[in-house]
Amino acid sequence: MAQERRLPLLDALESCGIEVLAVCDCHEARRMLETRPSVHVVVTDTTLPDGDWRRVLEIMARSSPNIEVIVHSRLGDPKLWLDVLEQGGYDVLVEPFHYEEVQRIVEAAAARSYGRSHAQSISHKRKAARVG
Repeated sequence: MAQERRLPLLDALESCGIEVLAVCDCHEARRMLETRPSVHVVVTDTTLPDGDWRRVLEIMARSSPNIEVIVHSRLGDPKLWLDVLEQGGYDVLVEPFHYEEVQRIVEAAAARSYGRSHAQSISHKRKAARVG
């Protein structure tokens, strides 16, 4: 997203004590996931230079299906919110940012991601124990 739009979002995330790894496009997001497998939440703008939020969802689904995707929008659009949820996204953050709301949404998404990752690893361990 444009730098002037990115700064308020980064400020809101960092003020909540959330570690931020900023990337500029879908390609960079894919590369980042290869080196940082511990990511639980991705916040994306509705449009990026090489795609949009749907493309980000596709990348996350292929890379790590446990990552939750939150879409950032300048406008509150019920249709966008419904589209994001139907496509498998977690939620939509709308400007202007209220830090408490940003923190609540991102922490809930991270907890869901972590819970699914943990449940999946337990399931894989059980299956491995049954083999043989």
